[in-house]
Amino acid sequence: MQEKPIPVYTDTAIPTPPLVIAENTVSINGNLIEIKPTKLKYMRNRTAAFYKMLESYPLPDILAMDAGTFGDDRDGDKAVMDFLIAVTDNEKLIVENYNEIDAGVVESILAIYRRVNKIDEKEERLKNLIAPKKGA
Repeated sequence: MQEKPIPVYTDTAIPTPPLVIAENTVSINGNLIEIKPTKLKYMRNRTAAFYKMLESYPLPDILAMDAGTFGDDRDGDKAVMDFLIAVTDNEKLIVENYNEIDAGVVESILAIYRRVNKIDEKEERLKNLIAPKKGA
């Protein structure tokens, strides 16, 4: 009886893609991108803090704001672009598709940003710390 040759093993497995959480995903001009917790480099230059501006003013008003309104050399347009870059951590995608991003996408990104960075939870805890105690 002839010996059966050992089969040659080649690893053809496709690596598992990283887990993407659908509720944290937006489409920017057909490109799906997951919004993740924001990196410190964007927080340190106050870019990530522009979410407050997006909550306080209508987007058209922000885009029309002059440089210096935010305490630095950014005008409203640059502030929005910088915020989108910070939140997506993908400068190339934002720069290439900036003019195609609509207000709905910006609002979706803002909502996801608040959730993944636990801003609502922290603001609620802060309110509870500051709120006057009953009977005091």
